[in-house]
Amino acid sequence: MATAGRTEETPGYCKAEDLASLFALPSQSISQLTRDGVLRKEDTPAGKRYNVVKSTRAYVQYLRDKADGREENVTLESKKLEMLEAEARIIKAKADAAEQEAKWPI
Repeated sequence: MATAGRTEETPGYCKAEDLASLFALPSQSISQLTRDGVLRKEDTPAGKRYNVVKSTRAYVQYLRDKADGREENVTLESKKLEMLEAEARIIKAKADAAEQEAKWPI
């Protein structure tokens, strides 16, 4: 429910800062874990937030994998995903540029 132009937080979800506090990590680590695909934000009425239970489970699994030496596989998959996302951004940027160019004939 919104009060005075403010949207209340969704129960069970939190901001990156709160998750960092819960995991005793700096906020930058939460951002990195998100970029690596370990943690995921979800849409809520209050904006993009982390599901506390899912995020905790994912982080614990990440730590278990890391302890078992499986981090390399997780990191490799994350890097592949990161490269695909970068390629998609480049393709979109080129398409946007071509579209803008087509609107402005010389």
